[in-house]
Amino acid sequence: MKVNIWVAVIVLLIGLWDLYTAYNRYQKHKVTTKEIQSDSINGTKKLLTGIPSDSKVDIISFTILGVVFTITGIILFFMI
Repeated sequence: MKVNIWVAVIVLLIGLWDLYTAYNRYQKHKVTTKEIQSDSINGTKKLLTGIPSDSKVDIISFTILGVVFTITGIILFFMI
């Protein structure tokens, strides 16, 4: 099966863009997200830093799609 080189380039670029987007979202949420949780027994407050679960889903989705598209783009280059 013959594959056009432009298809391989576009698929590879989309995969790399997805990985780049996932990394940027991870860095943005890692630094800016803070939650304050109060302990009702001792009356103390704890500062928790973490990524909210909805953002984790976004990051994981972009990472999976990025890996799939990048591997597919590399395979398509070998099919040219």
